[in-house]
Amino acid sequence: MTEEPDLFRAVAAALVEEHGWTRATLIATAVRGHVYDRPDPGPYRDEAETLYRRLGWEQAALLAAWFRDSRNWPTTSHRRK
Repeated sequence: MTEEPDLFRAVAAALVEEHGWTRATLIATAVRGHVYDRPDPGPYRDEAETLYRRLGWEQAALLAAWFRDSRNWPTTSHRRK
């Protein structure tokens, strides 16, 4: 992927748009496993590994952190997509 400082934000938005908040968060959590070199054996492992390889360590870490930051969380009514 292109080296863009805010690439992780675009990827986060695309994940939420495509999968909804809950599944996007689960995928980002699986990506975080790759960041810490402890891949999750769960159902999102393949997608997370693909994202991690495309983004690289830094952007993948920023993506995982973006989902953990409560300022980015949707309101309760939009979370259950």
